[in-house]
Amino acid sequence: MTIYRFYKRYQLVPIHLGILLTCLFLPVWYRFPRVNTLGMADFSTFYSAGFVVFWPMLWTVIWWMVSGFAGIRRLWGSKAARMWVAMCVIFAGWILLSWVWSYKRVSYPSATLSAAVPFILVILFALATACSEVPIKWIGITLIVGLVWNSLVAAGQVTFQAPIGLSALGEFRFNPAASGTVVVQAGDTRWLRPYGLLPHPNMLAGFFLMALSVAFVGVMTSSRRYWWLILGLLVFGFWTFLLTFSRSAWLGFGASISVILLATFRVWRIERSRLIRGIFSIGVLAITLGLFWTIYQPFLAARAGVGDESVEQRSTSDRAVYNQIAIEAVRESPILGTGIGNYPWYAAKYLSKTDFDLKGQPVHNIYLAAWSELGAIGLGLFVSIIQLAIRGGIQNVRRSEASTQMFYYAAGIGIITAFLVIGLFDHYTWTIIQFQAAFWGTMAVIIRPPLSQNG
Repeated sequence: MTIYRFYKRYQLVPIHLGILLTCLFLPVWYRFPRVNTLGMADFSTFYSAGFVVFWPMLWTVIWWMVSGFAGIRRLWGSKAARMWVAMCVIFAGWILLSWVWSYKRVSYPSATLSAAVPFILVILFALATACSEVPIKWIGITLIVGLVWNSLVAAGQVTFQAPIGLSALGEFRFNPAASGTVVVQAGDTRWLRPYGLLPHPNMLAGFFLMALSVAFVGVMTSSRRYWWLILGLLVFGFWTFLLTFSRSAWLGFGASISVILLATFRVWRIERSRLIRGIFSIGVLAITLGLFWTIYQPFLAARAGVGDESVEQRSTSDRAVYNQIAIEAVRESPILGTGIGNYPWYAAKYLSKTDFDLKGQPVHNIYLAAWSELGAIGLGLFVSIIQLAIRGGIQNVRRSEASTQMFYYAAGIGIITAFLVIGLFDHYTWTIIQFQAAFWGTMAVIIRPPLSQNG
């Protein structure tokens, strides 16, 4: 076999490897040490390149380009996928173009580029993922592996109410008694919410809901030999997911499971064994939720807004302030926006003229973020891309010949739905490269037609 033939036969392997490594590093905030010498330590153009997750995405895109954009013709055969690809390319162009009118284009032009470069990389990664033929099941297994080790880390942090000594892997240093640490408070008790290897418990919860959605599907589709094991992992992961006390993620996970059940309804009617597994799994999760309620009721009451806990009141009031500033930014530039990545700078300038004790940071709403930074045009493109992905995913659920394939497509639609729900209350799927990759990568998975439909 010649080198060329060997390459042609295995040209997708490096792409698949990059996709799976990206999935593995989604819940990791680790940044390479001593990046100062490479110009990546401050918020410059190359800040995101310091993250470990950046490099498998770049690897994937490079190999996809070297392969001659392998799979693009096959993907182009689907009308929904074709429109999705075109809209993604236009959106990436609009992101880069926003530098021309960005809020800080004169005094700090790299504010736009530092946000645009990783965002465009994520979109290219999504296109490569959509074109690749990496089995969805492999992605699912990678996420379940992530569920296991993140659950162990989160359980350890909650048990000891402190970091567990993984600073070499990027674990943050936090103390429940210290100001700035994310806790849930009931009376005088401050209870640490687990961070995992991420900078905030809400982000950890975002990863958990992805992995739990896949694990739920795994219970439905695995062989008899393994479904009990996956169910155990699902329950353990669900418990640590609850320990994050992330209200938006809880709501999102409920939406995800509901979508999965609705999308696979025709299977439930035919395959009774899957119906029994589904009912049993939901029952076990309900029991787990009841036990959690019994143990942590005071903290749950605080998170529900019962009482006058300052932690919860401050969280709500801060979000309201940033939402209002975003609305003001939209009023000033409704069509073009402030430029990608420029809203925090706009917010900082706005806050400097007020008495609020706040710093400029992203608005906790991805729709307001898209509108305030990319204007009505950018928001319209963003919403259209999501709508096309969901519509394509629904079509692929209907086209799937194997029920296992159908369940994985349904899980992808459920995850996107969950992220859309979370997007009403948080910003990380818009601003953080790990979760940009998770959001856009999931769209890429559900937009590509089943292989049997590709021809």
